[in-house]
Amino acid sequence: MDAVEADPRWDGLDLGCSLAAGRADADSDVDVGLWHTPGARPPDAEIDALVRGLGHVVEDSAQPWDGVPRWWVQYADGAQLDLVVLDAADRTGRPPGMVALVDRSGRGATEFVPTVLHVRPGEPRAWLLDGWKALANVAKYLRRGSLLEAVDQLHRLVTKCFRLWAAGEGVDYHSFGLTSLLDATGVDLPAGIEATYATIASGAVATAAETLAGLLRAAGRHADSMLDTPLADHVTAKLRRAATGVAGAA
Repeated sequence: MDAVEADPRWDGLDLGCSLAAGRADADSDVDVGLWHTPGARPPDAEIDALVRGLGHVVEDSAQPWDGVPRWWVQYADGAQLDLVVLDAADRTGRPPGMVALVDRSGRGATEFVPTVLHVRPGEPRAWLLDGWKALANVAKYLRRGSLLEAVDQLHRLVTKCFRLWAAGEGVDYHSFGLTSLLDATGVDLPAGIEATYATIASGAVATAAETLAGLLRAAGRHADSMLDTPLADHVTAKLRRAATGVAGAA
């Protein structure tokens, strides 16, 4: 705050995530949005100097995130900074859950609803189809005996299940899946999800995949009671054939 307030080129500083919500612990990142005055972003070298001036730096990374300039910094005292730099001309308000620490122009005085806060049309169906595609890949890799690739697809599928479940639960920022579910109060995780984390063994992968087939269908209907696809039966049958082959080989 001191560094931003001392430089008139910065219009605002927002704090988000666990610190803003009051549920942070010693391992929480400091997640901030740094707003520059319209059309006048300071050079990257100066932003790098700013974050390095906050403490002894172990390492920093300046990598764009979703097209937005982003800095991730690890400090020697254990603190981690996750900072995105934005143009104040694009600031239409303050998202729910964010705290405006600095707000020169008053743009962050009112709250607005970002598009990622709630479910958007077509999102659940896209996640459902991607989940069934991942499960089809699991069946393929099981047949080939490529278990690391199969487990990688299981993780992809679990992510889609959590997103669908979060959409059904109506939690904010549903696309973050498990994180949003754990951050919400009074929300249960999909029953049986623990059984879907497999060890690197063909039988364990096949069992987890069959469990996920049921969970994916249930999560889709949880997000939208009418949501289904003929791909579900097709892929489930494919998976059963692959799992039978694994059991026969054993």
